[in-house]
Amino acid sequence: MFKIRKLLRQILSKIEALESAVTSMESSGTSSLDGLSASLKDLRTAANRHDMAIEDLLDSWEDLQKEQQAETRSLSASLSSLYHQDRTEFQSREKALLDLVMSYHDQLFMLQRAAEEAHMEDWNHQFALADTKLTNIRLPAEFQPICNVNLPVDYSLYEVVDLVPTADSFLDHLIAEVYSCGYLYRGKILKKAKVSVYSFQNDSTVKTQPDKSEEELS
Repeated sequence: MFKIRKLLRQILSKIEALESAVTSMESSGTSSLDGLSASLKDLRTAANRHDMAIEDLLDSWEDLQKEQQAETRSLSASLSSLYHQDRTEFQSREKALLDLVMSYHDQLFMLQRAAEEAHMEDWNHQFALADTKLTNIRLPAEFQPICNVNLPVDYSLYEVVDLVPTADSFLDHLIAEVYSCGYLYRGKILKKAKVSVYSFQNDSTVKTQPDKSEEELS
């Protein structure tokens, strides 16, 4: 930019010299034509030289911009590569940690079931305390086990592996037992819970088709 200003000052200086020559010609007559012609030639030469200098400067400026753009693209590509690499490593570590947490929770759930079946009240109390502490940790981490019973079955969260007959219609399609827990992480299903579900059966249902033995008797 400094060079451009300098070139413009030089052009202005030449123009002022031309104006001075024209004024001198008007005052002295045609005797100054030769001097004016020489001044015009000098001005044309200077203008051409300045024009070439400006073109060179603009070319240098464009080359500099291209270099800066290439460096910017290279830096952007490097940052993008590092970001994807870090993201991949983070996701891999996150998955390993989630697998570890689910494995520990599965073991705790099985121990808790065994203690309940053996009526070990002291152990049940300890497991309940441990579950309370884990809940306080799970909630901020958005990690949630799926292991509730006596709730309507949600097939997006539960995998029904067994049906438990019941004569109580209010229990129909409620979860009877959890065989293995499912897990949610940040609203995403990591694993479905495997459960048994109550199935209402009405013993007073009227038969619509006779049995084969009844047909033979008739």
